[in-house]
Amino acid sequence: MILNSLKERSIEKKYRELLVNKVSANSLTTKIKKVAVVLDNESLVNVITANLTNKFPFKASDIRFLVYRKFEKGQEASELFFTENEMGYKASLKSDNLLNFVKNDYDLLINYTKSFNLYTNVITLQSNARFKAGFAEVEDQLFDLIVTDTTFNEAVLNQELKKYLTILNKI
Repeated sequence: MILNSLKERSIEKKYRELLVNKVSANSLTTKIKKVAVVLDNESLVNVITANLTNKFPFKASDIRFLVYRKFEKGQEASELFFTENEMGYKASLKSDNLLNFVKNDYDLLINYTKSFNLYTNVITLQSNARFKAGFAEVEDQLFDLIVTDTTFNEAVLNQELKKYLTILNKI
């Protein structure tokens, strides 16, 4: 228990340090093709896939999901999920799954988490995605496009994202 607390504090400290030193990724100069989605609720995967493929010109095969869930013994490893055990001290990424996710050059990363989650925020911050979007209440500094919606409705985030990406001529 004490070790977990120390680990979480070291991740939090490194996260705050990375956030202060954050350099904006490459500006979005091309049309969006590859999309990354970060979630903390696995039941939303199918709904969000349907929304993104119906309202945007994205194909399901071009959307990659990464879902945070609490670690439980006996869970099977999957590319879809990650747990706090896959992150080490000072926000180091211990699994190939996380390393591949953050190193991949996505055109757009959408973080649908509805409250502050240290682990999804670290992944979002470390991602090489060119453009990042999410809810303002989660962490304003993480995103290039922030949407304020007190109900944290995914449809509102998608609607605003579509509006601004259309204005920027990225979709």
